[in-house]
Amino acid sequence: MHAVGRIAYDGWIENIQASWVKIGIDGTRQLLAAGCNDLGGTLMDENISRAAGAVHGQQMHEADFRDLAASVGRQLEQRTTLYGRVLHATS
Repeated sequence: MHAVGRIAYDGWIENIQASWVKIGIDGTRQLLAAGCNDLGGTLMDENISRAAGAVHGQQMHEADFRDLAASVGRQLEQRTTLYGRVLHATS
């Protein structure tokens, strides 16, 4: 469904999110390979998914996000809530 959404909404919706909290790391990896380009973020005190039976957690560290993206040949990039790039100063 995510891949079909990516095709159907091309030009209208540029970012399709895989909810790692709901489907776990393996499911998210599959969705990234199928066209999703957003991992979402860490949810604090998230209870809706847990109340519905999700068991995949609420928190992942940046290194875990980076490893997940790299496992499907993607590079992790932080963004703003409006999908703008977050530029990091280099030391």
